[in-house]
Amino acid sequence: MFGKDLSRILDLGDPEEMARRLDELDRKMERAQASYEQLEQAAEGMRITEVDPAGVTATVNVDGQLTELVTTPQITRLPAEQIGPTILACIVRAQSRIADRYREAAEQTGSDDDMTKHVIESYRQRYPAPEPETGTARETSRTMKLGQLEDD
Repeated sequence: MFGKDLSRILDLGDPEEMARRLDELDRKMERAQASYEQLEQAAEGMRITEVDPAGVTATVNVDGQLTELVTTPQITRLPAEQIGPTILACIVRAQSRIADRYREAAEQTGSDDDMTKHVIESYRQRYPAPEPETGTARETSRTMKLGQLEDD
């Protein structure tokens, strides 16, 4: 096995063909470098914003760091114990969209290779999609549905 690999390495073949291959490899590397630089610039300016109807807007950067948090007076309609979890859930939802936004930027810049796919997968693992909200305090609040009796 090793002998075949060594003979392939030592068999340089036609010098002009080797020069052509090296030139093509050089062009491919230059294109890859340019697309990676575009991707890094896009990622650096990337902001992902999530809006919660309860009156919270959270914006994160590609590193998942909170860059802006805005609340409206509407949030005061929530019970005090729900305000923190609502804000946190909004931030988590914004973070969970990082992988998809990075993937979109990679596709736009032509940086769709194994390394980029690895970065996207690492974002998915670091910031997974939040679990669907079931039985939350918001759902179990005293808000009554149309036709519901108070004793129901």
